[in-house]
Amino acid sequence: MAAKKIAYLLSLLLIISENIMAREWKFDAILNDKVIGRHVFEVDDKKSVSSADFHIKFMFMDIYYKHVSEELWAQGCLTKIDSETDDDGEKNQVNGFLDNNKFLIKTIKINQSLPSCIMTFAYWNPKILKEPRLLNSQNAEWLDIETTLVKQELLLVKEQNIMTNHYVLKGTKEGRERLVIDLWYDEEMNWVGLKSPTPIGDIFYKLI
Repeated sequence: MAAKKIAYLLSLLLIISENIMAREWKFDAILNDKVIGRHVFEVDDKKSVSSADFHIKFMFMDIYYKHVSEELWAQGCLTKIDSETDDDGEKNQVNGFLDNNKFLIKTIKINQSLPSCIMTFAYWNPKILKEPRLLNSQNAEWLDIETTLVKQELLLVKEQNIMTNHYVLKGTKEGRERLVIDLWYDEEMNWVGLKSPTPIGDIFYKLI
């Protein structure tokens, strides 16, 4: 009986510890001072799920964007990815997995083999700031990354001004710029903000 009680307590502690590891980020996406949707990240020590749903009204255009990416991780390395993106009717799907010390990627258009330990743009993990290359989960582009610490500055987060570290990530492919992302982390390097340029204005992520 005592052994069963101990086993039960150990299993309960394991469940509690897994819940402690789980984290969630919810952001309102804001474009030209209007909320256009939400991007949610759910993360534990083995899995992350990124889900975005935007609707942009601009002049005579209605633009829709949906993206879901489920990613498995081990020791800070991506081991599996399944993502689907609908960029205003242009659809893409990315599937990848670790196999024989290579990360194999398949999309509608390409198949490629990458190194065994790679990362996506997992903004919630500040280790991406030290990565020389990152995988774009939307289209499987394997990008060269240049990361710059811009400065420390105050940022309004959940109605409070806090001191943050402001970084810029520039992603290039074969020398051509593919994306620029501004990221903000608090003094404990918890992710708290993002900015991404678009042809019709910058999209800001506001933590909610």
